[in-house]
Amino acid sequence: MPTWETILQRTKKIGLPVARESFEKTNKTPVPDPPYIVWLADVRRRGDDHRNRIAEIDATIELYTDRRPDPDLESKMEETVLFDVEYEKQQEKISSEDMVQTAYNFLLIEKCRRGERHG
Repeated sequence: MPTWETILQRTKKIGLPVARESFEKTNKTPVPDPPYIVWLADVRRRGDDHRNRIAEIDATIELYTDRRPDPDLESKMEETVLFDVEYEKQQEKISSEDMVQTAYNFLLIEKCRRGERHG
């Protein structure tokens, strides 16, 4: 099973704008037009024995496309980023923004050394 860092690196290789949680509009950087990717992660640590611990990473990668689903981008996400991860896929039209959100939800479990950060 890949690490969370590996998943994030693969996501960036798709070539779309990527942000954690959301894109922040500023005077210098506007929110990009779709398609783009947003990721979210909730990390829970357990099993701490003063040297090692387990990180459970409940993650979602959201692919936003303009007006309709994009099967080619979905395939790229599934074959390039999540090919070795068990995931749930959900798709929803966001009428108010004329976009489609394709969300991939998955759980990663990583063993890490005390003091390492995840998510």
